[in-house]
Amino acid sequence: MFTSLLVGLDGSTEAQVALAQAIIIGERFHARIVLLYVPPAPGHTGEMALGAPWIEYGTGTAQASRGDIERAAQQMLNDAAEAVRRAGLEAETVQRSGAVADVLRELAEDVGVIVVGRIGVRGRMATMGKDPLGPDTRELIRRSPRPVLVSGTRPTQMDRVLVAYAGGPASEGALALASRFAGITGAHLDVLHVSPDEEEGRQALARASGALSLDPLDFETHLIEGDLETAIPATIRRLGCNALFTGAQRRGGFWMVPTHTEVILRVTDIPVLVHLQPSSSGARVSASYRRSAFG
Repeated sequence: MFTSLLVGLDGSTEAQVALAQAIIIGERFHARIVLLYVPPAPGHTGEMALGAPWIEYGTGTAQASRGDIERAAQQMLNDAAEAVRRAGLEAETVQRSGAVADVLRELAEDVGVIVVGRIGVRGRMATMGKDPLGPDTRELIRRSPRPVLVSGTRPTQMDRVLVAYAGGPASEGALALASRFAGITGAHLDVLHVSPDEEEGRQALARASGALSLDPLDFETHLIEGDLETAIPATIRRLGCNALFTGAQRRGGFWMVPTHTEVILRVTDIPVLVHLQPSSSGARVSASYRRSAFG
């Protein structure tokens, strides 16, 4: 699953963190890393007038032409590829026109995991930093055919992984992915279940323990009564977790990022891997689903 990674780059600091995180993972799995840049669509002069963040301007040169951006983007991709190759990994660079999320989804068919920053250039301009996710990252999470790793504020070794576990199919998928990750990297797993029902929580964690016990993994389970918004950051601080895996159930017609994913990304600053289950045929979105936990 982690032997091929797709990294979306746009010149933002967050994208550079995503690249560094992908290299750390790539070194563990000897992964091939595909580096993608999607330029602004023709006619988006407002975006171009602001300039690309990786271009250095001289005095009085605040305007960037499309040619400037294309040349600088290629240099950015070349620099990123060189960083990947210095780590002893295979790198591939791609420039592709189109909607960012659509291009990422298309290329994702040939990789195992997509790695992106939480909010890039477009997101910062659109939300002025008030949203924990940029529009492209948001679109990708809800529609990606592959797991999406949203980088934190800085790259981490991802050697103590918190698994947000509710016991449903989506959580089982995230737990299985975390198990595979830990089995290869030697990471410690902390499985967290948040529930007001202690008996239900113990049963859920017993199922998780049973699944993880099939392999020689280092793991602990944790049951907390409360809500995600307080339980997640408190657990991360207490245990020193530096990555989080969560599941999300995708249903037909569901075009919002699941509520629990929004919460997790809002209250954390570590890498978060979102594992989405395939669509359920004929399923209908309901308000109760939007309020559900992490599958």
